[in-house]
Amino acid sequence: MSACGRGAPRSLLRPWSTWSDGIVRTREVAVQRRSAGARVRRLRERRALTQEQLAEAAGVAVRTVQRAEDGSMSAETVTALAAALEVPVETLTAAGENGGYPQVTPMLYYADVRSLDWLVRVFGLTERMRYVAPDGRIEHAELCLGEGVVMAIGPSEAGASTTPAALGGASTQGLYVMVDDVDKHYEHAREHGAEIITGPENAHGHRRYLAADPEGHHWQFWSALP
Repeated sequence: MSACGRGAPRSLLRPWSTWSDGIVRTREVAVQRRSAGARVRRLRERRALTQEQLAEAAGVAVRTVQRAEDGSMSAETVTALAAALEVPVETLTAAGENGGYPQVTPMLYYADVRSLDWLVRVFGLTERMRYVAPDGRIEHAELCLGEGVVMAIGPSEAGASTTPAALGGASTQGLYVMVDDVDKHYEHAREHGAEIITGPENAHGHRRYLAADPEGHHWQFWSALP
């Protein structure tokens, strides 16, 4: 099963005409939420806790625990339950029984939650998970493209992690992303305001271009040459 859902193609999962519609909530998201709820229930039962005991330990209402086990959790609830169950937040938010991730998953820092919508609209990623803290900080989000997954979280308040934009545009890493038609992808990204660093060019058997997202992360999209 791919990161974005069974049977999904490896690159562009959504038709170009639907990108302007913003985030599309699919049945896949509902399945992932149910999976997260089942994970909370299993962890609670392994610790021999009742819903009432977990609620007390997490400092939330019993009804909040019940909703969480049904798959409905805010970022604040996820954080509280993870602390009470003594597991990382990612344990509750991971998609699928085995995590739903490829062997290497990049984690990017985004200060503005609107950047997630931008990545969907302009670069064609599919959002599969989003938890935003009450103060608007991205607690944990995941976007995918075919079998690839990108995690997104807010910068560290202590300054240990930040965005390229906060460093004056300096970027220390980039992503190399395969798409079906790189020229079509380039035209769409350019027309929707992406910062194009290098236009389409042929190199090393690939046709590729380089663009930056609103917070300065570099994305290089490519297709194999015939």
